[in-house]
Amino acid sequence: MRHQPLPRSARVWIATDPDHTARVVILARIALGSQGIRVGPADLPAPSSAERRKLLRDALRLTLWRATGSTGAWLAPEVAARKRVDCGV
Repeated sequence: MRHQPLPRSARVWIATDPDHTARVVILARIALGSQGIRVGPADLPAPSSAERRKLLRDALRLTLWRATGSTGAWLAPEVAARKRVDCGV
């Protein structure tokens, strides 16, 4: 995306499962908003308390990754190792 010129008013509409919409919109705003791209939901339902915790976790993880280049997986090496095995890596 860095090599492509943006239209004057770039906007992305997010359409996903209602359980994930709030998280996806926040993450897209963090990732794309700094590039001048406006992000909005096709329909934004109120997130459940469990989704709010995931939203905060994912937003912090993305912010950490953008600031440091690391997701913080080193903080929980056993979890990272399990995920690598699950993915066949």
